[in-house]
Amino acid sequence: MKDLTPLDIHLGHATRPGPRPANEDFVAAAMPEGAERAAKGVLLAIADGVGGHAHGREAAEYTVRSLLADYFSTAHTWSVEKSLDTVLGAANRWLIAQSARSAETAGMATTLTALVLRGRRWHLAHVGDSRAYLWRDGALLRLSEDHTWPHPELSNVLRRAVGLESRLLVDHDDGELAAGDVFVLLTDGVWNALGEVEIAALLARHAGEEGKKDPGRAAVGMAAPDPAARGTAEEGGEAEGGEAEGGEAEGKAA
Repeated sequence: MKDLTPLDIHLGHATRPGPRPANEDFVAAAMPEGAERAAKGVLLAIADGVGGHAHGREAAEYTVRSLLADYFSTAHTWSVEKSLDTVLGAANRWLIAQSARSAETAGMATTLTALVLRGRRWHLAHVGDSRAYLWRDGALLRLSEDHTWPHPELSNVLRRAVGLESRLLVDHDDGELAAGDVFVLLTDGVWNALGEVEIAALLARHAGEEGKKDPGRAAVGMAAPDPAARGTAEEGGEAEGGEAEGGEAEGKAA
């Protein structure tokens, strides 16, 4: 008989301020119950406003808030990909309209990495240079591509972001959940400072500690370099988001 036990979701966060005075990150998670969770799943999102623009953080906050508010209003017959694309397309159009209003708001844009856990599957939507990783069976797998220019001098310049161009192209990926999976969503303030070797080492250390307490737990986390939010969107920062099959979520930040 197929196991239909619902996902057990826990949220958490870990963060340390970065060197910049302004925090342009925004994170949130939405965990509906009952039929809505069965139909649409649990949604986690992290965004990093484009640096150098006065309204980068506002772009990040608007995009995450609108995604979490509107995703669950899309038709239950739609695929996760169609629902995410529809909502993010609307957010993209709004940011572009705001950018055209004045010189002060010109260039409003943000990265966006979102994870949906529904049933026994995970779904990823991504644009920009925030990252998503999957830690499984002691190995770290990067799920997202950095949408930056390949030239060394332009490696920190985004070629894709929400609000950057009229046509938004979002990367999608999906797969089956497995017991013990750990998903980590983080902005460049974390992955650029730590590097993948240290990220993997932190996850391995955490897995060892959790395994002693409760073998077989599966966790999901997301991290950003400044103050954090739990469960609902708040200013800036890194948060962890839900987990598959009973475990707790933890993020790692530099």
